[in-house]
Amino acid sequence: MKVLLVSTYELGRQPVHVASPAAALERRGHDVRVTDTSVDDLDSTMLDWAEAVAISVPMHTAKRLANSLTGEMKAYRPDLPVAHYGLYAGVGFSEDIADAALEGEYETALIEWVGGVKAGIAAEKSLQTHRGSSQFEIPERSRLPGVDQYARIEHDGTTKLVGAVEASHGCRHRCRHCPIPAVYDGRIRIVPEDIVLADIHQLAAAGAEHITFGDPDFLNAPAHTVSVLERAHQAHPDMTFDITVKVEHILAKRDIWPRMAELGLLFVVSAFESTNNQTLEVLDKGHTVADMSEAVGIIRDAGIYLRPTWLPFLPWAEHGDIVGILDFLTEHDLAAATDPVQLAIKLLVPSGSLLESHPAMTPYLDEYDGEALSWTWRYADPDMDALQVRLESIAAEASDCAADATTTLRSMWAAVTEMTGVRLADFTESSESVPRLTESWFCCAEPTQGQTVSLQIGRPG
Repeated sequence: MKVLLVSTYELGRQPVHVASPAAALERRGHDVRVTDTSVDDLDSTMLDWAEAVAISVPMHTAKRLANSLTGEMKAYRPDLPVAHYGLYAGVGFSEDIADAALEGEYETALIEWVGGVKAGIAAEKSLQTHRGSSQFEIPERSRLPGVDQYARIEHDGTTKLVGAVEASHGCRHRCRHCPIPAVYDGRIRIVPEDIVLADIHQLAAAGAEHITFGDPDFLNAPAHTVSVLERAHQAHPDMTFDITVKVEHILAKRDIWPRMAELGLLFVVSAFESTNNQTLEVLDKGHTVADMSEAVGIIRDAGIYLRPTWLPFLPWAEHGDIVGILDFLTEHDLAAATDPVQLAIKLLVPSGSLLESHPAMTPYLDEYDGEALSWTWRYADPDMDALQVRLESIAAEASDCAADATTTLRSMWAAVTEMTGVRLADFTESSESVPRLTESWFCCAEPTQGQTVSLQIGRPG
């Protein structure tokens, strides 16, 4: 079977969610081609060749772009079977868009779907949720653009190539605003150590000097993931790493961080979200603002950098909430560690979200927007809408033209001061070099105009 696997967006990373199923399908005798539309044009000759297309949708931005691209594919070739697979496959699923949606642990389901297409028995459109274990193969990355085509890490005046792997899927926690609990229901799935290590080895051979672990939380299965890090460091002692970890895990595992630094852990991403304790409680984050301050100290004392993520704009948010975040960044010298888009993130409430029926949310809900893949909602303070739009515009324009993050943050600081009337502490650059990835967009941010425009099927000649 001739199968085209497509990635629209994977946070500026070489897409593991194309490389992994490519290996699984090839092992079963299928002829597989791959493309990443965030890097390469999608040529119509690929669609002429394909007997089936599967599009990876591991996050909101990818799903938005995939819906648009699927419409173009169907207009070009209406008979072509198209499936969406990954975490966001079922969000806003419509039979008018894709022929199948395979969410969760998609590997086995994708193999079965392709087999059904080959046998002529996959005509029924369906949404399938899979939480069982997968049989993973070493990701097949050789047909993807090289790691030099993706985000890099900048630190201390140097730039390094970056690879991305996943040692686990799903999450044990149930943060109400996160799409993962709606699919995995508190479960995690482990990618075998040898598979993860083999993937790291091939990324290193391709030139990667830094590895991003894309696990939703690296310490969901600490014995497994720390062992992976130990072995990766032993094999590649000069390689650096970054991981994502909840605040409560930073505190609970406070003794491991000096060792993690020795293993090459350069920075930790942690979802702080808000400096409003009531908001943190509604989101079921499992931490307080005081915990956030403590986590900053623990990570810094270990010689590791911390990069927080934020969710400033929710229905009940007020000017004081965004001001509180900027004050926290100033107080803890974290402004330079914050990607600008983080200050403009607006809550998304996809179908099936744990917030969908929460009493803190329901008074503000209007109707479901199938194109935006989220419930529309109102602010208690209408002035917050204009502020969010202004900050998002600044961040999106800067992202599309690759503007300097410091300049962008200064503009956002000034916009908050102007629109809230609150005199903020001046934005100051960090006294030290803070490592950053050159791709600053975020999985739960709306696609920028530049991302959308790039998704057009090219015609030869």
